[in-house]
Amino acid sequence: MKYKTILFDADGVLFDYRKAESFAFLKTFDFFEIRENLDSIHKKYKTINAKIWREFEDKKITSTNLRVERFSRLFKVAHLELDPAEVSKTYLKFLSECSFLIDGAEEIVKYFHKKCELAIITNGLADVQRSRIGNSKLASFFKMLFISEEIGYPKPHKEIFEFALQKLENKNKNDILLVGDNLVSDIKGGNDFGIDTCWFNQNMWNNKLDIHPTYEINNLLELKKIISE
Repeated sequence: MKYKTILFDADGVLFDYRKAESFAFLKTFDFFEIRENLDSIHKKYKTINAKIWREFEDKKITSTNLRVERFSRLFKVAHLELDPAEVSKTYLKFLSECSFLIDGAEEIVKYFHKKCELAIITNGLADVQRSRIGNSKLASFFKMLFISEEIGYPKPHKEIFEFALQKLENKNKNDILLVGDNLVSDIKGGNDFGIDTCWFNQNMWNNKLDIHPTYEINNLLELKKIISE
């Protein structure tokens, strides 16, 4: 095996976050009896949510504030009179129940779990991620789960990678591969830390950033060829 350890991002690599987020969002607003203009409201939410997660990665907002603030901003622009804290609580409950997998995730994890040390490194809310991952078919294959909220630093900050390296059995950076879908939080973070990176570009986006992964794949099963070389 070319690598002894594989660090997987969770959402967008192993777990279908878009599907989970849409499912939880629609269930939440149905629970609060908001059923009109949902497409428009959901579109606004996704824009706000993406922006606030970038703020989190830049350490401009805490994970505690993020939970409620995204709904506060949404309700202002969507002119909805709802309690952001209550909506957030309900939304996160539904989201924590969603463990939809990306195509090929189960197969690739099963393939490598006896060949390499496997761990997940994710920017996320601890209670939600532990529930989603723990209830999935992948839970038993991972020795460790590194969550930004628990560690205190999100990717791409070096501290989360330093924490992970301390806990991993393999301490040699040359033997570690990070697989992620985000060029900034995953690929830049891994590159800056000095480990090889693999950009999972499922949607075949053009890379317009000056960030260069060691590898690029469009299908998770392509990892077999890369790591088994």
